[in-house]
Amino acid sequence: MSKKGNVFYPPLFSGADYYSKKDGFRFPVTTYRKNVSKPTVLKNYNGITFFYFRNNAGKIIVNSIEYPVQRGTLMLLGAYHYFQIVPDEGKTIEVIKCRLSYDAFLYMSANPYYSFSEITLARIPLSSTLEGSMLERTESLLDRLIRATIRHNKKGGETEFLLCMRLLGIFQHTHVDKNRK
Repeated sequence: MSKKGNVFYPPLFSGADYYSKKDGFRFPVTTYRKNVSKPTVLKNYNGITFFYFRNNAGKIIVNSIEYPVQRGTLMLLGAYHYFQIVPDEGKTIEVIKCRLSYDAFLYMSANPYYSFSEITLARIPLSSTLEGSMLERTESLLDRLIRATIRHNKKGGETEFLLCMRLLGIFQHTHVDKNRK
């Protein structure tokens, strides 16, 4: 197992003991808020990362391609995406990051109530721009995820997992695949 940020991210396709609940819930989901006032260093994370841009505008550079961001931009990146966040000159962007393991994503995708035909882990990052009630619902959901992450000392738990499933549902509902006709 690899350890990153005090959270254990086990390898993909772990054994049966990993999926049992005898040692507690094993699908860590961590969510935190960060204010970015100058360009970040180039990074990538293990697993899946949701980015939500809560205010102001700027861009995110993913694998050397620039994507504009603004309030309400929700983006999904995989481990093969290297990224850098660049706020507009003189502005600070509030970014909310929600990270989960690939195992958690696979577990969610096995849920019979979701139709994952629209969400695939593509070469380009998936994104949607939220407005109106979807924006308000997403911000409320992310605030709850942040509080749950703090409450569980960044180790994740069932609450975070279920809230992240709701976030994935919002993303699926609002995502528009620009590559499809």
